[in-house]
Amino acid sequence: MKATALFATLTVALLACLPVHATDDAALIQRLSAKLKGVVPDAGITSVKPGPLPGTYEVLLGATVLYLSEDGRYVFRGDIFDLNTRLNITDQRREEARAKAFARLQPSDIIEFSAPAGKQLKTLYVFTDIDCGYCRKFHSHIAALNNAGISVRYLSFPRTGLDSPSYDKAVAVWCAPNRQLALTDAKAGKVIASPKCANPVAADFNLGEAMGVHGTPALFSQEGEELGGYLPAAEIIQRLLTKG
Repeated sequence: MKATALFATLTVALLACLPVHATDDAALIQRLSAKLKGVVPDAGITSVKPGPLPGTYEVLLGATVLYLSEDGRYVFRGDIFDLNTRLNITDQRREEARAKAFARLQPSDIIEFSAPAGKQLKTLYVFTDIDCGYCRKFHSHIAALNNAGISVRYLSFPRTGLDSPSYDKAVAVWCAPNRQLALTDAKAGKVIASPKCANPVAADFNLGEAMGVHGTPALFSQEGEELGGYLPAAEIIQRLLTKG
């Protein structure tokens, strides 16, 4: 489900079940979750808590942040800035949510190109599409990133959806005996044999959508910061390693 459609569906569901005066967050989460279960099964509510503005609640759906008025009449999605600290409060919450989601990933969920043993400094998460030209260009920087101490963890994001040739290619890579080699070959335009196996491609794609990914490559730090799309290796290294 696309982000705009998801937002519209969630808005209707949330407004239908939010109590007029909600003070018990645990009960609120339970009511919201029950209401949404049959509407958007994959959109679990991560947390509900008082928002940064008086009279609002912050609802976290994966890495999507919504704000609701206390009386349940208004819902909005957008960034809130603290002018005293000059911080984007909403973006901080998104980064925290992404970091937690990345930390929950298992080795079977990713294809990793690791930095040399003992030299690991940072991890870069990349949503990739085998048919994406800039993804192929990014892949040519793997050695430089690894040598700088940055491991790259790939997640699949076939931009044309889960019923497409790009999806089939991603599955073929995941089902190959050597995923790293298969991914490199696929990005070089080679045809990969396509055996069927259990794979995380759909789950990766859904995670990307939940994080607001629209194009590839989509680069994120292990702390959840969105770095953007394609970047040269030198810029990635500078941005990741200067943060300590």
